[in-house]
Amino acid sequence: MASPLYEFNIHAVPMLLMGMVTFGMGVLVHRSNRQSAAHRHFLILCTSIALWLNATGIGLLATMPDWALTWFKLDNVGVMYISVAFYAFSSEFLHLQRSRSIWLGYGLATVLAIAVLLRQDFITGVRHYWWGYFPQWGPASVLFFLLFFTYMAIAFNDYIRAYRTVTTPIKRQQIKFVLIAFVIAYLGSVDFLPALGYEIYPFGYVSIFLLTVVVATAVLRYQLLDGALFVSMSAPYLPLIPFSLSLVLITQTLGDLSSAALSSVLVITTVAFTALYVTLQPHLQSVLNKALFPSQYDAYNTLTRFSHAMVMNLDLADLQTATVRTLQTVMGIEKISLFLFEKEIGRYELKASHGIDEVQTNAVQLTSHESFSSFLLERNQPIVREELQQDLLWQGGPLTTTLLETLTKMDAEVCLPLVNKTRLIGFVNLGHKPSLKFYSNDELNLLGSLANNAAIALDNAMLYEDWKRSQLLIRRADRLRSLETIAGGFAHEVRNPLTSIKTFIQLAPSRRNDPEFMDSFGAVVADDLARIERLIEEILDYARYMKPKLSLESLNDIVNACLHFIEVKANTLEVSIEKHLDEHLAPIAVDRQQMKQVFMNLFLNAIDAMGKKGGRLTVTTRQVTHLDSTRWIQIEVSDTGSGIAPENLPHIFDPFFTTKHESTERVGTGLGLSIVHQITQEHAGTVEALSTVGQGTVFLLTIPEKTALDPVPAASPSAWQSKPLPIPGIPPLLQKGTGTYGP
Repeated sequence: MASPLYEFNIHAVPMLLMGMVTFGMGVLVHRSNRQSAAHRHFLILCTSIALWLNATGIGLLATMPDWALTWFKLDNVGVMYISVAFYAFSSEFLHLQRSRSIWLGYGLATVLAIAVLLRQDFITGVRHYWWGYFPQWGPASVLFFLLFFTYMAIAFNDYIRAYRTVTTPIKRQQIKFVLIAFVIAYLGSVDFLPALGYEIYPFGYVSIFLLTVVVATAVLRYQLLDGALFVSMSAPYLPLIPFSLSLVLITQTLGDLSSAALSSVLVITTVAFTALYVTLQPHLQSVLNKALFPSQYDAYNTLTRFSHAMVMNLDLADLQTATVRTLQTVMGIEKISLFLFEKEIGRYELKASHGIDEVQTNAVQLTSHESFSSFLLERNQPIVREELQQDLLWQGGPLTTTLLETLTKMDAEVCLPLVNKTRLIGFVNLGHKPSLKFYSNDELNLLGSLANNAAIALDNAMLYEDWKRSQLLIRRADRLRSLETIAGGFAHEVRNPLTSIKTFIQLAPSRRNDPEFMDSFGAVVADDLARIERLIEEILDYARYMKPKLSLESLNDIVNACLHFIEVKANTLEVSIEKHLDEHLAPIAVDRQQMKQVFMNLFLNAIDAMGKKGGRLTVTTRQVTHLDSTRWIQIEVSDTGSGIAPENLPHIFDPFFTTKHESTERVGTGLGLSIVHQITQEHAGTVEALSTVGQGTVFLLTIPEKTALDPVPAASPSAWQSKPLPIPGIPPLLQKGTGTYGP
């Protein structure tokens, strides 16, 4: 019986497998862009390597020297083209114009390949080693060595020069990893040694295979070349290695046990390891990331926390600045710009930036109907400019050209669309990272998530700004709507003083020699003129928009100053004044003059409510802390006057509403409490009233304990409770009114 021509050889298996995979990668890269010359040369490179590996693998399977020699000649045909194909791919990949040297190299490789097949001095025969047959090179192989090392050395020098001069991060990253793989691939030269008679196992196929894998990955998807990301993703699976070794050790140690017992031990060990691994694996990657890449781990955590926190921020200007500042600080990006859509002008405007030429950037006029905006809205994920440049080189197209021109004008390496509810509300442009580092896939995913949250936060902040503007317009409209009431009230209040003045003017010529008439009537006219002047002043105070001018003031000092002014009038009307002022109150940010106006109005109202029968005016200050842990200062002003009827209590803060008709000083205009209410709102506080007819009235003024001089935020209706709450120190009978309390 004749012996078989081929028999199984374990050393041939990896070569055959790697050869098939290498050819598959070459086809995959070529199919990704058939028009690319670099991709065509890469396919030739992979085909050459596949021919070398597969022919070598089959040669190792051969049982007869003649059959092995035939296959080894064929494998050397592939070897002849490897260096030239790699040189050709590198020249196109680096955009070097070298068509003549490329075709010259292919021509020389073809001549050498034919010589290998026809001549006997390239491969002189085969030799049997412990791994199988292997070819033996003759003196003519010197020509191959000259071709191989010449073209590989030129390619290596090209990558070194390109890495030093390249200015784009993706290309730099691609060149970096191809260069590293290139250096490793030089280990493939170890296969020359057994061909020259040295008994060293030909493991060069591993390094050459690594070269093709890295190059294919760099071309198809550069983000996978992030070494930190690779370590981060693979590290949590490292415990599987010692576990596998432990199973082998258990099997060898307990080999004397029966099959059932050994199987039980292995099953129990596997179940225990699985339970422990499933429990700890989610924490393992976090621990490894923190230990291996602390700066990157901290940056990701910071961006994630900021992404969640920004949704709670409704201050548009602060949110814009914080977004740019956080990206610059955490990621070290040199140039950042934030654009938001302005409805009033119908285009995207620069709102915040860092390190850019604002004049140049503002020159870019983008509307919501342009191709750039439409592309961002449709894509709704980070756009990398260098990827668009590669698309332009491979495929081209007017849209890609327009996008690249726009990104270049804005100094944008990456553009993050801000899309919320099918609307492109804006976008963030990011420049290069330090040292031309590229944006990894993990970072782009994180930035995409940040952009989604930023879009929601910025949209909410813009809506809140619109709401504040509408509230201001409503308040102005309310003032306009009150003009009729103001006009009527003003006419009513001015008519009586004008009548007395008119009468005096008419009688003065005939009675100017009557001293008693002139003195008494003159005093009345002076009082009436003062009354008209005060009325006009109060109307103007109500009509104008009062923005507080804040300073740190002690409310106790302001209260004492106002009480000092009214002591004479209180003594005249037999009204006693009691003060219960908390000595531990800290100074807070208020407008001193406006708060004096508030307290004077409240104190004078209280005195007038008690009339000539006298009574007691009590002023109390206290600090209160609410359920949300916010701290406030409360001023309580109570009197023992006649009280306010329940049907009138809801209207006491309306302009010109009054139940007093006496024409005495500061009585009856109906504007005092309206001004109190307005000033309190401007200080983000509340003023409420409780009253019982015949027993008295209590006014509660609540101001936030704000110790900074920042602008006072507008009071939010949702911040106040809607039902009366009992307050210590106020008689229960006076807590039956219809007013509501602050927070």
